Amino acid sequence: REPAFARSRFSGELAWRATVAATSAAGQAFAAIGALDCVTAFLHPGFHMVAYPVSGGSAVNLAAFTKGERIAEGWSGHADPAILASAMRGTSQVLARLATLAGPWTAFPIHTVEQQCWTMPEGVALIGDAAHAMTPFAAQGAAMGIEDAAMLASLVADFPADPRQSLGIWENLRRPRIEKVLRRGALNRLAWHAWGPVALARNLVLATRPAEKLAADLDWLYGWEERNVVGR
Repeated sequence: REPAFARSRFSGELAWRATVAATSAAGQAFAAIGALDCVTAFLHPGFHMVAYPVSGGSAVNLAAFTKGERIAEGWSGHADPAILASAMRGTSQVLARLATLAGPWTAFPIHTVEQQCWTMPEGVALIGDAAHAMTPFAAQGAAMGIEDAAMLASLVADFPADPRQSLGIWENLRRPRIEKVLRRGALNRLAWHAWGPVALARNLVLATRPAEKLAADLDWLYGWEERNVVGR
């Protein structure tokens, strides 16, 4: 009997990606408003853009996120660049110029997977996006897959005679963390696309809360260690 897997669901949003050389016109336009040695985020009610250096700083990866209509379910598809331009209407001229110079952009439909069982009686386990595909607003999709694999390997080693038991324990341990990461992604999306009083409150928090405190708030996310969970 074939297991019934949950189908992916289009989230209603698109990711737009482009990589530009740091020495190009687009790279210079970014350097005028961003930083070449860290992650820069541009926040707006209609979209947000994240930029970060790659290839040892010789290039910059740009990822923008907007609402959009369903496109191909593959890794990427063709979407009208006017969607991105429309979402950026009202932003600063230098940011709009960066978006124009960085093109052509590749559009990726953002899909999620409804909650389902991650393990099957046959001793099969789904990990990463296959089990719990999530929106990228916490930037943790790949990281959660790596964590899944690390913990699963430890538990299978602990119960070599009964892999089904290890799979059940693994799923019970992983679900609370995955759900917490999903909630964080939803919170980030709300904060990054906020407008009006909510945006003012967000800006006030970011301006007044020390950077160390903001980083410490995410220790639970970035400081995860597999041995602390399985008792090793």
